[in-house]
Amino acid sequence: MNRRTHRRTKIVANAPAQRCQIASIAAAALVLLSSSGCGNAFEDNGTHLAYALEKGTQQLRASSASELVVHYESLDELKEPYYVEITPSIIEGQASNIWGSYLVVSGRTSGGTSYHNRFVFVPQRLYLKKDLGGSTELVLRKDGERISVVELR
Repeated sequence: MNRRTHRRTKIVANAPAQRCQIASIAAAALVLLSSSGCGNAFEDNGTHLAYALEKGTQQLRASSASELVVHYESLDELKEPYYVEITPSIIEGQASNIWGSYLVVSGRTSGGTSYHNRFVFVPQRLYLKKDLGGSTELVLRKDGERISVVELR
């Protein structure tokens, strides 16, 4: 085996270890990014709204109040226009009781999710357009064990 062949063999033999090292560094970078000031680096406006609804639901459940207003601001610039649309949890005539609402928030970091189905009911389609940006208020109403999103303003 000459010197050139030996060098190639050594590089090929170390390839799995190098890949493992690169994967470890990438995983560590992801953990650092998500736990640092870039906590919402992988969050879009829709998911951001769902998290705000989840927090509001927890607060309303823990209180004796029957309503709570959640104040939501998009991840974009304060005056960036956006809209919020939330479809109903159950469509009239639907045979299933499985909640199928979907929420969408537009903007530069637009996105949608159905995550909110785990904790809030949406009795009817809700839509609000914010041409000048700013915050959106979502009214949560408690009726027994059910918490519903009943109004956007």
